Amino acid sequence: MKFKLKSLAAATLLSIAATAPWAAQAQTGKWVTGYYGGWFAGSTMYQAPQHVDMTAMTHFVFGRIGPGGGGQGNPGDVILGGGNSQTDIDHGPGVPWEKTVEDYLVMRAHQVGTKALIMLGGENENAAFHASCLPGVRATFVKNLVDYMVKHDYDGIDVDWEGIDSKDTENQALLEALIKDLRVEANARPRYQDKPVIITFPGGVLNPNYEKVSDHVKRLAALVDQYNIMNYTGTWFNYGWETSTFAPLTSAASKARPTSVASTIQMLEDAGVPRSKVGMGIGFYGLNYKPPFAKPGQPTDGYPMSDFSFTDTVWSWTLLNKLGYLDNGTYVWENETQTSYRTYPGGYTPAARTDTTSGYISYEEPATIAAKGAWALSNRPGEGAAGTIIWLVNYGTTDGVNNPLLTATKKAFLDPNATEPGPNPNPLDPPPPPVITAQKTITSDWGTGYCADMVLTNTGPSAGPWTYTETLADTVTSLWNGTWSQSNGQLSVSGPSYSPNLHIGQSTKVGFCATRPAKPVETPPPPPPGALTSTVKITADWTSGYCANIAVTNTTTSKVVSWAVDVPNIQGTITSLWSGKYTMNGTTMHLSGPDWNKDLAAGATNSDVGYCATR
Repeated sequence: MKFKLKSLAAATLLSIAATAPWAAQAQTGKWVTGYYGGWFAGSTMYQAPQHVDMTAMTHFVFGRIGPGGGGQGNPGDVILGGGNSQTDIDHGPGVPWEKTVEDYLVMRAHQVGTKALIMLGGENENAAFHASCLPGVRATFVKNLVDYMVKHDYDGIDVDWEGIDSKDTENQALLEALIKDLRVEANARPRYQDKPVIITFPGGVLNPNYEKVSDHVKRLAALVDQYNIMNYTGTWFNYGWETSTFAPLTSAASKARPTSVASTIQMLEDAGVPRSKVGMGIGFYGLNYKPPFAKPGQPTDGYPMSDFSFTDTVWSWTLLNKLGYLDNGTYVWENETQTSYRTYPGGYTPAARTDTTSGYISYEEPATIAAKGAWALSNRPGEGAAGTIIWLVNYGTTDGVNNPLLTATKKAFLDPNATEPGPNPNPLDPPPPPVITAQKTITSDWGTGYCADMVLTNTGPSAGPWTYTETLADTVTSLWNGTWSQSNGQLSVSGPSYSPNLHIGQSTKVGFCATRPAKPVETPPPPPPGALTSTVKITADWTSGYCANIAVTNTTTSKVVSWAVDVPNIQGTITSLWSGKYTMNGTTMHLSGPDWNKDLAAGATNSDVGYCATR
């Protein structure tokens, strides 16, 4: 989306008059077409998808897909270029709806009536576009593109075939054929019957010193619904150029600073392209000049190209804020170009960029955006534009949540009363939480405890992080493949941190072990009188002493728990007793069973007790 300007041709310098100040008049029908880089969707530094204010744009463009060929895929293929944002439904704000970040953003755009477009191509895609648009391949490529658009519910496509040389008539013809075929193929589909497909194209800024509007550009502008100008940088280095500002709105007096939004749109209008078809570019970034450069209007010939930089990822507005550029130096407004810059006497070197010193930087900011909006809305002769494109929406934030530059664009082009919407602009209605059912199977059991598997299934209408709760009297001692807590007889199980979500209809298995609560000890009722009888039989006698066996019988039809019986008329003094416990009361022995055999079944006899005594 960045367009490199051609060198200045001094012999053909044309005079460029600086436009006078204007009075903005409120109009409707302007577009704000904002590009969101899907490859940044997971970045904590740039604006997260759920915080993007979709009402700040009339057209939302998701970046991106690319053409196959030229070293990536096969000619005619559609190549994904948005990273995980186009494939991952397990992470990000779209999870509850089973949506990737891409589809989630399209859904959010449509909720507020904003059109959603897919960006096709970009810088360095010339070879792939050529391979996919040749006559023998183009029909397949067009079908694949429209299939993708229908699948993801896009209202249109931004065809970003950059880098076609002004003399390359073959690729010019292929681009025009691609746009024609896309419109025919899309509008033949049911998706676009009532709302015809939208096709946009980002063209280059024009140097009035030597460039003219080509017939190809005229045809392109007639073929598309929006012809937008990538005037983000608007300057170049060496070849007779002077230092300049970022994206000049109006022309500088110096012929060595020839480009501007106003001059390019005027050239297009003079060539027959109506202003109602043309939008300007707003880049949420800037450009940098190293010392000794300290202001616009300084000759650049003879200096190394490395003294000039306009890479968007390096000079994004987010980074300008984060690295202290906007807290240092002196802010200067340049009235003739309606742009600004910040100059650093002696140079400024952020701690995070010890290899880069800035003499001055120029960047898009709320004041320059306001000027561009006022000019776009103006009805004065030589002023006015149909709208603007933004590269990139992601860069307009300082905290990943709010987006001051996007809000400034909304205020300048769409709603003069716009304010920062906060962290949750135009949110989707949340779906109900997942409904989790469980099927439990005990895999091992040892009486006092067990281990089991639980198969948990999402039977609800939405996906996302899941939790299953059940009443469980048993005490869980360990659980795997999930996180868990247990309190007041309630077991709660959730997905593990490495896989917290369940899709609709998806199942997962969780295993756990638990102990059962101890059974309460019941005190049995005492046996009725006479239930137990005892018989003593002497087994050995040597006059001064003897040994005997005691047989205890349960005469009832019920088990006697912890049996005990009185055995009368015990002769002599007990010297030993086995297989039982006893106490003596005179000649009566109170006998009970041992710990290992203390119960007596109905009708059973215990003949294990024996003793010896002296007379």
